[in-house]
Amino acid sequence: MGKLDEKIIVNRLTKIKYLYKIGIEQSMQEGTFAGFSLLSFHDCAEMFLLLVAEEHGDKIEENMPFMSFWNKYKDLTLIEPMRKLKERRVNIKHKGLFPSKMDIEESRVTITNFLRDNVYKQFKKDFDSISLADLIDYPNIKDYVLNAEMYLCQNNLYDCLVNAKIGFEELLSTYESDKRQWRDSILSVGEKVGKDYRNLVSSNKEGLRWFEQVTHTTNDVRNILKVSALGIDYRKYVLFDFVTPKVIETCRTGKDKYVYDAKENFEKRRTITNQDCQFCIDFVIDSALKLQEFNFDINRYLVR
Repeated sequence: MGKLDEKIIVNRLTKIKYLYKIGIEQSMQEGTFAGFSLLSFHDCAEMFLLLVAEEHGDKIEENMPFMSFWNKYKDLTLIEPMRKLKERRVNIKHKGLFPSKMDIEESRVTITNFLRDNVYKQFKKDFDSISLADLIDYPNIKDYVLNAEMYLCQNNLYDCLVNAKIGFEELLSTYESDKRQWRDSILSVGEKVGKDYRNLVSSNKEGLRWFEQVTHTTNDVRNILKVSALGIDYRKYVLFDFVTPKVIETCRTGKDKYVYDAKENFEKRRTITNQDCQFCIDFVIDSALKLQEFNFDINRYLVR
């Protein structure tokens, strides 16, 4: 057997990194739940070891012991730390014994160093530079995420956040685009409430204030229902929306279809870190993957 195709390697490494990121998030949780991160860490390490075997053209037996990969491939590193990780995983899965906070932190460092070292040794690729954007099926969303990652690498946090925010708005728009019957999307949560009430109560200040409150609340509820109903984590969305610049769509087509906060105005109101930007990028990726889990085109159900 020959070596694997480059696209296959990149695709598999991207999936491995996605599972790694899930483990990292789990490890940051409080209490017992953080211990489940070791299962994700062990799984992504196992996926990587199987990829190494395939790259060498080896057929691996179904029940091949985890640690035997180090005997077979001598250039794999961190054998003893990975043995500890494996033993902690066995304790959780087969004995119901959960690791301490210190054990979890040590395992997080171990899997990170293992993947960084060995992805480069085996495939000459920088693990930290592998983009999860490759998992996104929507080309336009993928481009915005890649741009956001590029700006983050350049430490241009504002443009990173702008691209992440537009990417998310485009994601919702793209997902809805093939779910329209006539003008309305079947995903709509009623119609957006406009300002027509002003013509009815323009002379009544108290009535006008009441209608403004009801309109604002109704449209906020519509947005909450829409995001939540699509399976997107609303708690993360709240933080994402707060951290990123305000973005307004001005038209449905054209290159400059969005306007957004001026940089100087935004920076007067928000203090942003690289970690905040990475959170926003990850949120857009996670949301795209969530929508990809169940996508459909209503046109195949309509009579022509």
